[in-house]
Amino acid sequence: MEDFKALQTDYLSLPAKELVPYLRTIMLDGKYQEAKRKLEDWDFTLSTNSIPAAIYVAWEDSLAVMIEDLVIPEEAKSIVSYLQLKTIIDFVSSPQNVFGANGERKRDELLKMSFQQAIDDLESRLGPDMEKWQYGQAKNKHIYIEHALGKVVNQAMRDSLFNLGPLPRGGSGTTPGSTGGNMNQSSGASFRMIVNTGDWDAAQATNGPGQSGNPESPFYSNLFEPWAKDQYFPVYYSKQKVDSVAVERKRLLPKDN
Repeated sequence: MEDFKALQTDYLSLPAKELVPYLRTIMLDGKYQEAKRKLEDWDFTLSTNSIPAAIYVAWEDSLAVMIEDLVIPEEAKSIVSYLQLKTIIDFVSSPQNVFGANGERKRDELLKMSFQQAIDDLESRLGPDMEKWQYGQAKNKHIYIEHALGKVVNQAMRDSLFNLGPLPRGGSGTTPGSTGGNMNQSSGASFRMIVNTGDWDAAQATNGPGQSGNPESPFYSNLFEPWAKDQYFPVYYSKQKVDSVAVERKRLLPKDN
């Protein structure tokens, strides 16, 4: 069971494994060199409390934008606005296909520029203290759910009843446990389940934010934080097990004439 959970919530970044080694020969100084050192001995996992994860994802985004600006013609950007990350990695690994002569030198210049831009962006968003650059946080990778009525009620109701979060998240759109490519997660699994058909009462699941659509219900948001932390709860099938955890019962009877 634990192996299946680990698979569903795996935040290992294979693109990071391929791209980060190209930074090793890039000469940097000051805060940029300090940030680069954070990537040394990193396990390439985009976990919520990881500072290297925040640095890498910011760099990946910056690098992608710079390469896209370089290779996508202006007149085609209304049709093709971005490149697949696999294509970005291919351009980095085979720079002659983009830069032609002196491809590696020009590529390394681009890697340096994109890394510096990424660090400047993190500093502007998260502050100058690099020890506070954890990947999962409200100003970086997070989940904030806005109810459809959140914009039409007053702030007190919006914050206390309707909207949920923000809570830190890990992963990205290219990790096995996909959480999308934006800072406020807008895609990925809201429901996951593991079923042992030999023991149905041993089934487990994670789901968010809750089972009730009523914001005043205690079951409107009770699953939100465990889901954000990739925690699972038991899903019982047998009547005995279901009855043992039932919170309330309702009897639906025909109306007397």
